[in-house]
Amino acid sequence: MRASCRRLGPAFALLVLALAAGCASPSAAPAAKPGGAGAAGSAAQPAGASGPAAPQPAAATAVPPLSPPVKLSLGTIGLSGEIGMYLAQERGYFQDEGLDVEFVPFRSAAEALPALASGELALSAGAPDPSVFNAARRDVGVKLISSLSIVTPGDWGAALMVRQDHVDSGRYRDLSDLRGMNIAIHILGTTPQLYMDRILARGGLADDDVQFTIVQIPDQVGALANKAVDAAWAIDPFVTIIEGQGLGKKVMAVSDVFPGAVSMIILLSPVFERQQPEAVRRFAVAYLRGARDYIQAAKTDRGREEIVPVLTKYTGLKDPALYARISWPSLDPNGTLDPQVLDTMQDYFLQVGSQQEKQDVNRVVDPSYMRYAVERLGRVAP
Repeated sequence: MRASCRRLGPAFALLVLALAAGCASPSAAPAAKPGGAGAAGSAAQPAGASGPAAPQPAAATAVPPLSPPVKLSLGTIGLSGEIGMYLAQERGYFQDEGLDVEFVPFRSAAEALPALASGELALSAGAPDPSVFNAARRDVGVKLISSLSIVTPGDWGAALMVRQDHVDSGRYRDLSDLRGMNIAIHILGTTPQLYMDRILARGGLADDDVQFTIVQIPDQVGALANKAVDAAWAIDPFVTIIEGQGLGKKVMAVSDVFPGAVSMIILLSPVFERQQPEAVRRFAVAYLRGARDYIQAAKTDRGREEIVPVLTKYTGLKDPALYARISWPSLDPNGTLDPQVLDTMQDYFLQVGSQQEKQDVNRVVDPSYMRYAVERLGRVAP
């Protein structure tokens, strides 16, 4: 594989992505060989429409709030996959549970891990990237307690974009035509490369048949416009922006590559867990109420209109008009984390050398907090 580390194109004004499919540690290593499958993406759809059945919003079983309220520092990345947490804050669900929540911005799970390990953060959003599993190998004690956003059929919040002039000229007709192309990707050794390797395999190709160039997501628009790259693994809103400006065509979506993947997770500090286990349970209830509100609202235009002001307040995408065009994240109404998905991701990280040793998922994942929340709120059947 040929990978360069040039940063191409002008910086784009939007700073944050709408879907964290592959938001990961910048320390990941270059890759070896691929595997996989896929097909082309589709139009935007409400979150929850193609995933688990959308639940009716439910109030928690009456339990007195913690008194005095427990202060809880919550790491966020500013992505729409965190919408359940934002709604829990906006609608007073954390307060209902006796939690005084402060959002603390971070760029990635890797950046938040030291603060989680020390107890500076109680919980944090993140991605199931190699840094999380490498921390488990060092017995840091950080646990995964819930999914945030997941990949369901039809999701195209992350997709391979091929330059429009290559499509128009016939240079690109199918995946085998990626051979020899320079493909922008924002990080190697974690889920974006996993997805790309599966796409390449579908075209009978491997990493060595293309050139990966590290281009940060906002800069990919300029890189395609300047013809500095031939294609890009892009994340919405940039998927939508690239297509809207006629710079590229979506040829395969994340849901075609890895349906069922977990894009974002909730990480728990071992220090906070020891000191405030009841507060963690209460957090799970409040979060799940927010997530279910979102799933319900995302089914209708009116409901989505109620969500947009929350997203523009807390995420980096401030243009309300774009939310009508981009892919919205899918959430699991029970906060489920599929251990088989995490094992598949680990196998890939081991293959490309970004993870040192496979971890027992049962040591890393603690589903007990979401089980408590589901006991109070009721389970939503998939």
